Amino acid sequence: MDPLTSGLIALLALVIGGSVFALQQMNERINKLQFSSSTHDALIDDDMSLLSNALNDLIDEADASRRLTGSDALLKSQQLVESLNDGAKFELSTFSTSLKNLLSLFQESSIEEELSRLDSIRRELLTNHIQIIQDKEIEIKLLFGRNDVQCRNFSYICNNFGFRDLALSSLLASEQIAPRHEKTLRKLALIARESGDDEFLRARLDKLLQLYPDDPDLLRERAHLLFRLGDSAAELDSRRLEALGLQNAADRALLAGLRERAGDPATALEEVNISLETNPNDLNSWHLKARLHDIRNEPGRALDALDQLLKLDRQHGPAWALQSRLLSNEPNRLEEALKAAVHAVALGQPEWILKADLLMQLDRFEEAISSLQSVLDIDSDNGLVRAHLSLLHMLDDNNEISRKILVESSSKAWECSEMHIQKGRLVLREADIARDGTGLHDRGLVKGALTFFDTALSYDRESALAWVGRARTLRQLGEFDEAEVSIIRASRLDNEDPMILVEHALLRIDQGEISDAERLVHEAETSLSNTEVLHYIRGLIAAELGNYSEARRRFDTVLTHDPNHVRARLNRATVAVLMQDHALALEDSELLLKQYPELDLARLRRAESLMGLDKWEWAEVALREIIERKPGHVPALISMGATLCALDRAEEALPSLDEAIRLESDNPDAWHMRAQFYIEQGALPAALADFESAIRADPSHMESLLHAAAIAHEIGPIERAESCWRRVLNQDPTNHLARTRLEESLSKKVI
Repeated sequence: MDPLTSGLIALLALVIGGSVFALQQMNERINKLQFSSSTHDALIDDDMSLLSNALNDLIDEADASRRLTGSDALLKSQQLVESLNDGAKFELSTFSTSLKNLLSLFQESSIEEELSRLDSIRRELLTNHIQIIQDKEIEIKLLFGRNDVQCRNFSYICNNFGFRDLALSSLLASEQIAPRHEKTLRKLALIARESGDDEFLRARLDKLLQLYPDDPDLLRERAHLLFRLGDSAAELDSRRLEALGLQNAADRALLAGLRERAGDPATALEEVNISLETNPNDLNSWHLKARLHDIRNEPGRALDALDQLLKLDRQHGPAWALQSRLLSNEPNRLEEALKAAVHAVALGQPEWILKADLLMQLDRFEEAISSLQSVLDIDSDNGLVRAHLSLLHMLDDNNEISRKILVESSSKAWECSEMHIQKGRLVLREADIARDGTGLHDRGLVKGALTFFDTALSYDRESALAWVGRARTLRQLGEFDEAEVSIIRASRLDNEDPMILVEHALLRIDQGEISDAERLVHEAETSLSNTEVLHYIRGLIAAELGNYSEARRRFDTVLTHDPNHVRARLNRATVAVLMQDHALALEDSELLLKQYPELDLARLRRAESLMGLDKWEWAEVALREIIERKPGHVPALISMGATLCALDRAEEALPSLDEAIRLESDNPDAWHMRAQFYIEQGALPAALADFESAIRADPSHMESLLHAAAIAHEIGPIERAESCWRRVLNQDPTNHLARTRLEESLSKKVI
């Protein structure tokens, strides 16, 4: 190879090598530049990320600051939580203040809505506070004192945040402060249902039923609960639903289950007979056999079983008690019943009232009183015995002693329905005696009696006697619809007491439903031994039907058996006046006033009797006595007007009649009597105007209808007379005088 070529090749190699080296150097620089750029970008990204995070923190802090603006208390709450988490000393007062500030946002009526709108900061603060309370086991009452509303609100919040135990503790604290608060009790009942705690649920249902004793849902739930618990008291709630008329199929099934659990009498009797075949000396089996026969209404077989038992053991108290009750239903075996009751009481059975009632039926009043008094000497707080002792004295017309027995009782004795029922009876007796001349009761006294019967029901909603008493007071107040509800309630609770039928019959008489009253009395006759009551009511029915001779015969029968029967004697006096037997009416009135000097209705009957006997001067004295006692006594004012007219002192009669009309402008008798006065004065147009006023007050007032027609017939015009006679015939189509005079008017009209 020549030198030139070699040189060129060497030069070319050198150039190529230099180029490669230069390229390598350039590539390295490029790589360094790229790396430097990436690093710079990463640094920029890191710086941007840090800047973004810082900005977000600033935004959050700004937002928190914005939210907490004007609420230093919330900021302090946050600081308190942080300090406690850092181990600072716990101070209850500071913590309690912080918690109450957080809770101040919530109102009980809208707490659910407010919780749904609660911001995260407050939610977190509340959660932290609740957690501290739970961790440190702080008592709720130390936080809220006696504020039951805050306890309930806090309970709801705790439950919402998942702190169930603390929620329950708060609700229980609220219940301790306000034990009868409905919302608290219903929330506790809900918790009990969810947890399946039957005893806890029962306690709250009991309290709710104290607030709403006739709530069907509460009664139904408690009945089923008690059935699950095996408590026989379940039947009381079931019977209350029955009394309310609200039993459904499930309730009836429950009641059937209760009775089945108690034992079907027929099946149980078969089993006990088999047991006695194996062991004829088993006292409990004989007693059970007697009870089962009693349930099956087989008194003879029940008594036979008791005889077998008492041959084995003469000291078996429950057997003597059952024997006494069975024998007391047989009038010819009352002495045997009493001996059995004496044995039962001597052996520790609380059959004091049964023993006293048997003594009363045997006309041994003093012994009956003494037997009950001996019980009170040992246990003066026995309200049941005290009430019955008071009742016996009342039935013997010793009202003052009866009242004294109740007054002298302790507050503990009043913790039973019987005491309040007896007090209600006494007030009704007082109201009966204090009737005015119209026969109406003193409404104040009757309303007072109603409060006692209502109180009795607060102690025992299943007391048929209390419902009967309530029905009677409502009837006397003229509130017949409510009285009907109460008497039906009583009959559902005890459909075997004939006195309930009697009270129902009295209500029907006051309602004017005489045929229904007769039906009820007929039903009561089959089982009521007190025939005087039946005669009395049949007397009232006869009087309402205008059968005065039958009414008098019934009242005579009552007074033969019980000469002190006030209402029978008053009613007989009234019937006697209507029958023109004024001598008998006067005798009855005098007898009543000797026993009850304040009985103004008897005073009025005495005055009417004297008027009927034409003893006008004495009648005036009797009437003035009433008017002096009660100046606004309308019946006495009306009778005074009639008496003064009869004494030829007509000018003195008008003021009394005017006053009677002023006091009772709707009293037809007042208008009628003043019309009679105008007739005496010859002022027929004025008399006719008053008769028309009497008819407006009572369209069926027959005497006013006849007098108005007679005056119209005399003074005309004929059309008016015709209208008046037709009005009489509308009330009494068989009235011969009205028909004759109408025909005369029509004939004159034709002429």
